[in-house]
Amino acid sequence: MKILKGLAVVIIMFGLLSMLFGCKTDKKPDYPFDVEKAYYRHRSGVMAGGRYKITTEPENIVEVYSYSIPVPEYEAGMHDKGADIYYVGINPGEVTVTETEYFPTCEPESFSFVLCVDENLCVFLKEDE
Repeated sequence: MKILKGLAVVIIMFGLLSMLFGCKTDKKPDYPFDVEKAYYRHRSGVMAGGRYKITTEPENIVEVYSYSIPVPEYEAGMHDKGADIYYVGINPGEVTVTETEYFPTCEPESFSFVLCVDENLCVFLKEDE
């Protein structure tokens, strides 16, 4: 009986130590770009069966990085949790971005905006004139 109690204490101690000093699974992504220079947008979730497409015109002004937010295992939802989208400047100029959501049995929904990239490759939203 003493051996079982001792073993239980050791297992509990290892469990507590692993919780305190173990690996974390909520690690933020390592970005291969300067976040301060990029233009950031959060995309809301898309329902199951839907798609999200981003196009840029012209293509050589920004690169698009999209980081999907995973749905927790315990949640069986009908949509995803969205995504963090970064527009990173690769050449100075202006670019028109069109984001389109495709839903099952519905017409696609699109909206566009213009981003500017300065000489330092900082990306910002062009204000309406």
